[in-house]
Amino acid sequence: MTGVTSSIDARWLDALQRLASRSAHEIRGALNGVSVNVEVVRSRAAKATASAAALEPFADAASAQLDDVIELTEALLGLSRPAREPVEIATETKRVVTLLAAAARADCRRLHVDDVPALNSLGITSAPGSAVRVAVCECLLAAVDASAKIKCTAPVGASAPTILIAAPDGETISLPSDLVAVAAESGIDIQVDASAISISFPR
Repeated sequence: MTGVTSSIDARWLDALQRLASRSAHEIRGALNGVSVNVEVVRSRAAKATASAAALEPFADAASAQLDDVIELTEALLGLSRPAREPVEIATETKRVVTLLAAAARADCRRLHVDDVPALNSLGITSAPGSAVRVAVCECLLAAVDASAKIKCTAPVGASAPTILIAAPDGETISLPSDLVAVAAESGIDIQVDASAISISFPR
């Protein structure tokens, strides 16, 4: 099992680098936006004729951009640390979605969680943290690359904790050739059906 764990850990590091690379532009862009808007507020506030109403849009924009930076940074830092075990499926999934959704928006694509309460109800899994992250990340990366619109949800009534990743009809999602086998070694079952992927986790 040690060899499997080492392989999964190495694969997760590669996936994390791709996540960080995709989200870096959005983090820098939001930070630049904060800087520009704060500078506008500072320079205009120094004028005797400045009014709060005139400054408010720039302050609001800086605040919203700072919220984006915090959300993206927290997701990236969370994924950079070893996963707590037993692994909370929703926590790890939402971190990956946060980073990929921001990058997808920049490419005029859309990735969103369709049913957050259902995702939150998935609970924990006995699968290793790196294996959970690899499965979710690589499936979502493949889905975003294949389609302009992706939704991620948790089907109600599934026999095991399951995430469904769906693209519009007609879009085909192709996974890395060995991902299904690699995930299966950790008890994670990945099923691919043209425009949909299901990821089922062991309790």
